[in-house]
Amino acid sequence: MSDDFHSPSRVNRFEKRRKSTKAITFLLIAGGILILVLIGFFLFGGGDEDNSANNNENQEASPEEENDSTTEADENGNSENENAPEVEEPDSDVTEEEGSDTNGNETEQEAEKETVDSSGDSNVKEAYTADWKPVGTDQQGTHETTFEKGTEDWEEMMEAIELATDLPSSDRIVWWVERGSAQQQVIATVSDSDETETYRTYLTWVDNEGWKPTKVEVLKENDQKYRFEQ
Repeated sequence: MSDDFHSPSRVNRFEKRRKSTKAITFLLIAGGILILVLIGFFLFGGGDEDNSANNNENQEASPEEENDSTTEADENGNSENENAPEVEEPDSDVTEEEGSDTNGNETEQEAEKETVDSSGDSNVKEAYTADWKPVGTDQQGTHETTFEKGTEDWEEMMEAIELATDLPSSDRIVWWVERGSAQQQVIATVSDSDETETYRTYLTWVDNEGWKPTKVEVLKENDQKYRFEQ
């Protein structure tokens, strides 16, 4: 009688333990899968964020690298590239050289050039001026001359040099740019890319109108090239 009375209890306990074991096993398997999913997410899902962060760092560093090649200005306002004169890149907006029409004929502006005194400089082959106008400017407020390449002031200087010498950016080497003796005046020495002609160009700033060429001297020899010779 005793064995028969206790048999159902033992069966029930066995069934409960078996069910508990199955539940624990299921939970362990589910937990293991969840852990594997989380590990995979951290290993493979975080790569895009890392790459994005690296890309942002590279983009922020670019301007510093570009600044290494910009023009340096000394205490007197003289400007030169550290290792070589500036060779202008072609301007995609320029389709024709200043001073000539599509048939290569002289324009009215070039015909107005007038020979002037070379001020006794033996290196000047000839000097001329013309009725040049300021090139225009978007600068506002008090003007401050800057010799840093890529700035608005520098680019407007280059426009004025092209106006006076008929040398487009694709055929121009800028050797030296310095302050002139007069207020708001600069003197730029440039040549064509073949170095067959060298020009000393005088520019004066006109408030609210931009840089204006005032005189060009054609030099016998490039008197600024020595700065870049070893």
